[in-house]
Amino acid sequence: MLKKALLFLLLFINSGFASRVFGQDRVVTAGFQYKPLFSSKFFNTGPQALSWDAEFYDTVPQLIYQDSAFFKISPESGYCLGMVIRAGLSETWSLETGINFVRRNYQLDMSDSTGSESTNFKLVSYQIPVQALVFIQLSDQVFMDVSMGVAADFYPSDIATYGERFIHSSSRLSWLSSSLLANIGWEYRTSESGYFYLGASYNRPFNSIMRSFFKRPTSDYGPDEYIDLKGNYLTVDLRYFFHSDPVKRKSKQRSK
Repeated sequence: MLKKALLFLLLFINSGFASRVFGQDRVVTAGFQYKPLFSSKFFNTGPQALSWDAEFYDTVPQLIYQDSAFFKISPESGYCLGMVIRAGLSETWSLETGINFVRRNYQLDMSDSTGSESTNFKLVSYQIPVQALVFIQLSDQVFMDVSMGVAADFYPSDIATYGERFIHSSSRLSWLSSSLLANIGWEYRTSESGYFYLGASYNRPFNSIMRSFFKRPTSDYGPDEYIDLKGNYLTVDLRYFFHSDPVKRKSKQRSK
């Protein structure tokens, strides 16, 4: 996925049909963004499943019977909300950073010979992204951009949920992880009202973000059986930037 994204970025920058590449030289601005989260099997953001043979005991340590259980964790819609700071580095490149609140929602399905049940849980993280952008001017006020970068993701706590037949817990593999970011979008710029942005992004953590375990009051599933949550997601990006004028360069005075 990383190779494809890099290839796309290079081809896009050198594309012959683009009218001209246009950055925001010496422009520093800030804004807000809201990004709904979506899942897709094509981008490896779909459900993850686990099958396991469980052993059941009575109050005295004596095996009663064995049974098979099936667990599935499915990503649901979530959102990313935060602020963005953009700095124009040259007429070609700009740099973006900021801080985001990310909420991932999941549905947990469990089934065995006695029945099935479902429950939901949420995963909260805080993200600091850093992305490099290239703009292509399509008209006087409309610009298209592609960007790539990385993000530092902070996970404040572990989580646990309880069903009638099982207990689920997801533990952080690390309180800090990193992820790859890729984005494409379109921006409408006005001279007084600011910039309005619509785009799409792909977030891919470099490692699993959580390790999910399952147990019952009368039995534990094996410690080597778990689901490592990938945490990948797609977003639709809605952004607004305040208008800002270029920063004036300081002229050097010659010493007499």
